[in-house]
Amino acid sequence: IKQRQVQQKNIKNGECCVTFINHSTVLIQIDGKNILTDPIWSKRASPFSWIGPKRVILPGVKFEDLPPIDIVLVSHNHYDHMDIPTLKRLYKEHKPLFLVSKGNQSYLKSKGIKRGVKDLDWWDQVDLDI
Repeated sequence: IKQRQVQQKNIKNGECCVTFINHSTVLIQIDGKNILTDPIWSKRASPFSWIGPKRVILPGVKFEDLPPIDIVLVSHNHYDHMDIPTLKRLYKEHKPLFLVSKGNQSYLKSKGIKRGVKDLDWWDQVDLDI
């Protein structure tokens, strides 16, 4: 499987493009916003870089080829959904809004992602007009 370029870096209002990257990582480009779900670019889904399930297939898009990311959605805190090295890299390079399940805001802060994190509980809503 080859890694591919993102079709369009900037989606205009009224347009939508969805790119499957791997496992649960999807790039959703809608109305001028770029949203990533459960991003993982690490070689292993583990708290350690040297042990744990090893990636079999490269992500469908290179990290370097991502458009500017506005929002990151993290569904839950399993290692294959809340990949801390990837989240730290996104925080440093893109400064997105991180939307996480209740209780994970403090966890991300403890890992160095101090700003732009919002906890969401069941039925919570957030205005994504950022």
